[in-house]
Amino acid sequence: MDKQKLNIAFTIFLFALFTWAAITALSFSRLAQFFPIYVSTAGSIVTGLYLCSEIIKYVKQKDKKHQKVLIVQPLIYLAWIVGYVILIYIIGVLAASAVFLMTFLVKESRFTIGKAAYSTGITIVALIVLSTFMKIAWPESLLGL
Repeated sequence: MDKQKLNIAFTIFLFALFTWAAITALSFSRLAQFFPIYVSTAGSIVTGLYLCSEIIKYVKQKDKKHQKVLIVQPLIYLAWIVGYVILIYIIGVLAASAVFLMTFLVKESRFTIGKAAYSTGITIVALIVLSTFMKIAWPESLLGL
């Protein structure tokens, strides 16, 4: 599959997701509908316009050769995200963020451990400060951390 077909397929997925979110938000209470409906409607409009432009571009360039996509690298990054979500479920948002950031920065970005620890520390402190000011109650993890 070439890059342009994958782009169109992903845009169709995003369009369907935003449209589904808008339809689902209609069942919320009147006060709770405001933000989800407007964000999902805006997302549907933008992805719909982008989808149309990509389909037109694809049809115009149909006879040209398309760039092949190497799927391994995106799958590696997808595995990072899935691992992060699993960590959040098991040990909680703050601890998972610290573990994920340290590991990702050292392995993928090739940071030294010192730079990774410094960056992770700043990020976690900022997350804690924002959580405190915004009074965010993070969901409890599987381990209860």
